[in-house]
Amino acid sequence: MSLRLLDGTIDEDLVWSTTGVDVFEPSLPWRTFRWRYGQKHYSGTHWSSTMRSHVVYESRLELTRLLYADFDQDVTAVFAQPFLLSTTVDGHRRRHVPDFLVLREKAVPLVVDVKPRHLLTRPKVNFALGWAREVVLSRGWDFEAWSEPPEAELANLRFLAGYRRDWLFDEELLAEIREADLYGASLGDAFRAFPRHSDWRVRAAVLRLLWCQHFVTDLTEVLSEHHVLRQGPASAAGAGRRDLPRPVEETGSDEEENERVHLVRRTLKGGHVSGAAVRVGVGTRLTYDGEAVVVEEMFGSAAGNEVLVRDRLDRRFRLSLREVLSSGRASVIATGPGPEADEDRERASVLFAQLSDEEIAEVRERAAHINEVLYGFRSGSPELPEADEPRLQYDSTVPKLQRYETKADELGVSVRTIKRWVRAFLTDREAGLVHGGPDRGSGNMGGLGRADPRWVEMALEIMAEHGEESKPTRGKVIRSVGPRLVARYGEGEVKQPGRATAYRWLEELERRMPTFRLSSKRNRDIAARPAGAYGKLRPTRPGEYLLMDTTRLDVFAMDPVTLKWVQAELTVAMDWYTRCVCGIRVTPVSTTSIDVAAVMFQTYRPRPAGKDWPAHAVWPDHGIPRTVFVEREALEPEEEEEGKAKKVKKRGVASPALVPETIVVDHGKPYISEHITSVCQRLGLSIQPARLRTGRDKGPIERFFKTLREGPLEVLPGYKGPDLFSRGERPEDQAFFFLHELEAIIREWVACVYHHRPHRGLVDAYAPGLHLSPAKMFEHGIARAGYIEVPRDPALGFEFLKTEWKPTHHYGVEIRKCRYNGDGLDGYRGETSPYTGPKAKGLWPIQVDPDNINYIYFRRPDTRRWHTLEWEHAPAQKFPISQGAIEIARKVAGEKYPFPDDETAVAELLERWHLGLGLTMAERRLALRQAREQSAFDLPDTAEDDVRALPTVARILTGTDDQDEDETAEPGTDGAEPYEGPVAGDDDEDEELDGSDAVEDFYSDALEDA
Repeated sequence: MSLRLLDGTIDEDLVWSTTGVDVFEPSLPWRTFRWRYGQKHYSGTHWSSTMRSHVVYESRLELTRLLYADFDQDVTAVFAQPFLLSTTVDGHRRRHVPDFLVLREKAVPLVVDVKPRHLLTRPKVNFALGWAREVVLSRGWDFEAWSEPPEAELANLRFLAGYRRDWLFDEELLAEIREADLYGASLGDAFRAFPRHSDWRVRAAVLRLLWCQHFVTDLTEVLSEHHVLRQGPASAAGAGRRDLPRPVEETGSDEEENERVHLVRRTLKGGHVSGAAVRVGVGTRLTYDGEAVVVEEMFGSAAGNEVLVRDRLDRRFRLSLREVLSSGRASVIATGPGPEADEDRERASVLFAQLSDEEIAEVRERAAHINEVLYGFRSGSPELPEADEPRLQYDSTVPKLQRYETKADELGVSVRTIKRWVRAFLTDREAGLVHGGPDRGSGNMGGLGRADPRWVEMALEIMAEHGEESKPTRGKVIRSVGPRLVARYGEGEVKQPGRATAYRWLEELERRMPTFRLSSKRNRDIAARPAGAYGKLRPTRPGEYLLMDTTRLDVFAMDPVTLKWVQAELTVAMDWYTRCVCGIRVTPVSTTSIDVAAVMFQTYRPRPAGKDWPAHAVWPDHGIPRTVFVEREALEPEEEEEGKAKKVKKRGVASPALVPETIVVDHGKPYISEHITSVCQRLGLSIQPARLRTGRDKGPIERFFKTLREGPLEVLPGYKGPDLFSRGERPEDQAFFFLHELEAIIREWVACVYHHRPHRGLVDAYAPGLHLSPAKMFEHGIARAGYIEVPRDPALGFEFLKTEWKPTHHYGVEIRKCRYNGDGLDGYRGETSPYTGPKAKGLWPIQVDPDNINYIYFRRPDTRRWHTLEWEHAPAQKFPISQGAIEIARKVAGEKYPFPDDETAVAELLERWHLGLGLTMAERRLALRQAREQSAFDLPDTAEDDVRALPTVARILTGTDDQDEDETAEPGTDGAEPYEGPVAGDDDEDEELDGSDAVEDFYSDALEDA
């Protein structure tokens, strides 16, 4: 056994017999998942409530096993890719890495290998899992092969997993529900049992207790309000099995082909079927999880019809008849050949749909003649005779051959034709009388007419070769087909079509494989589409998946430094279930991890609504739609300001507040950075990266970008179009809006228009024709799944800042040659931290905002309160300065002064920015961010600010307690401007705190100095 330790080293000297379970806690996964273009599986990082940290998975099937492990109360730990197992089997060295190691409180450790059910019978897979299973069992541990779990049970666990984070729920409400006697009540009754609490809070709390298994219910059926709550151990069957099925050799010999069983087809490809069915009863043979079983008995039960089956080892077990017929785990083995659904014959409805009215009338007339020949009546029934029927020459007493001859003379055809019509009519009724019969249409290739399949195959092969190359012309493809066909099949074997015919065929093939009409990039995207049915993640509640992406806006913005155009990027966070846009941030030129964290922070703390926004566009501060939860303030009379007739009312926020469970991102550096990963781990968020170059994995947010471009952006000055071919001559000359103005426009359009416009992608399965907007879908989700309240911790913003691990010194903390100090370090200066790990190593975690290095933040372990540490040169700065700006400042000052300090460097850089002298691209970008930037996080006042803000302390510090105004020194009399310290924030009056926000726009003063 080999382990990968936390420092990256590998310990290969472990023997299983002497290895304890505790060695896995300080170890890393043996291998991490890789990403490649074209892969089909989804890898990601799951926040495990069992481990209280991230656990990696390589496929969505592995993720299902992690959900079951979190739900199992007996599981104490889960390790992904725990170790490398090496042994000798049949004289060969074998190596295997299990998918999971599950530690259990009441049982031995469990080694889990995850494989789809259809792969378990493959000889290679079966052998690898077989010897690993024997090794695990021989050491006294347990083994499990995990496959696809039951769909309904998995859907329930996915839904309940959204309530696994305990700190998001009110313990008092949970205790009240626990004390109530709800055993035996339905889930709907439990939701309505506490009328003094909001319905959405009770609903979320009851579902939380279902996840904790304080209540248990039947999870084999999709949860509904009719489910009965019980007390006892929860039953989640899952799909784990200790024994492996027998391997099945995959050979194509003629003998095996002749002896193969005929399985019942479950999909219809179109064919004339008159009875494709197989009897299911005692003696029927089935395949269940790859093994053949025989039905011995059928009986009814409270759960429905069930069957008793026996496998090859004479083991008997019961199965639900519904599972046998519809689950996919079992299929019926037919006893012999018969009518099948994939016959190469069209249905009658398809045949008649291709006929004109004259052709249909001709078929009906011919059927009437055949009825008269067979039965003596044109209708085919003596109960519906016509006026002169039955005619004597077609009486039933007349010999059949004589009737054939009479009808042939009447219609002017041969007797052989009449016999052929009768035979087709008796087999397929009227459909047999259509020209070509049920085989009509099977001899051509759609729009290709009767093109030679070899020519078509070669043309598609050549078109596919240009997938990664430049776009070819049709003539080049046509000229390449002929020589290749001669080389493959020989001269004259494949007839070449004419030029016009070849162009017509390529036009049809263009629909199958776009090559000539669209751009090469678009052709590659279409070629990468899955060949089968499209699958997608289906969210079941608000916040389950939060889509995040960044795009370059198709409109230029104004550079406040040089007053010239600049590229702008938009970062958006969208809730997949509701399509509500929960976070928006416009940044100049490029996006960094702090911008992504700021957008995530907006999902918890939405930005304030605009001053003049309509009422329907404003969300309450708590995030619940007003139609779902009536605010207490709405029931109280509005108060008037003193001396004013205008009524004051709270403004609200621009988007709903929600707690995401999983973020879906791409592989851009800001999204997969250590900063974002650490933020997600601290907040209990899972990370699901999309597949490489697969935009459809984030389809809703990609479609939002197109809607945004075709909506407000294309009417703005400076709009440049989606590509070079759509751009005007000089759109940059029209650039008019600054970055903060552009963001305000987008935010207002989203709140006022997009959130309240019906969305075609929003569908209620129980009311498919109902048109839903994102705001209405949010209400629907709350009514269905309750509402998990956003944490109201005022210090939540600190969790989104970047963490730096630094030592503490007697002079404070030093980060990138900047020294910080504050009273919060007292008692911890020069001490080693209790944190361990490859990054900590006795260092202290410091929260840093890269866009404002004037302050950093430190949380004392004893009080768990945040403290502000101030940069030694912060008093000289009139506004926040970013980390990149100080680095550029040092470089610029170093060119002019031999030994510049940071204060001189910043002053030199600011002078250079204002004059616009020789700005490089890096300096221009930093200047733009600096002019645009205010803190994206609503950070509360820390302990030092709380003390300094008190009026009494402020008077003592300023020395004005015992002095008269005349004796107070005038500022600036000594030639220096006094430093006033951090801006106080806790001396606001109550009416100021409860009133509307005085700042009309978050970015309204961002460009005053510029």
